[in-house]
Amino acid sequence: MSIQSKVLNVLRTGKNFSAHAIAKQLRTTEGTVAARISELRAQGYAIYSNEAKNGGTAYRLGRPSRAMVAVAFAAAGSAVFN
Repeated sequence: MSIQSKVLNVLRTGKNFSAHAIAKQLRTTEGTVAARISELRAQGYAIYSNEAKNGGTAYRLGRPSRAMVAVAFAAAGSAVFN
């Protein structure tokens, strides 16, 4: 299983995770996790980043809001949904 798939599986639990926590769990680096999250976002996954209590960044997998869908439609037209 690829690291990208492993990161996605961690995020599918529905909890917030820092890049550090994911990296520790998968035995990789935070930079690798950040790169895989960027790739997953480019594939259309709604991965949100929020400020964690310790000042770092926490990631979670979510569903895009209607506003986000409207912005994507306005920017790229209906082709973005094919």
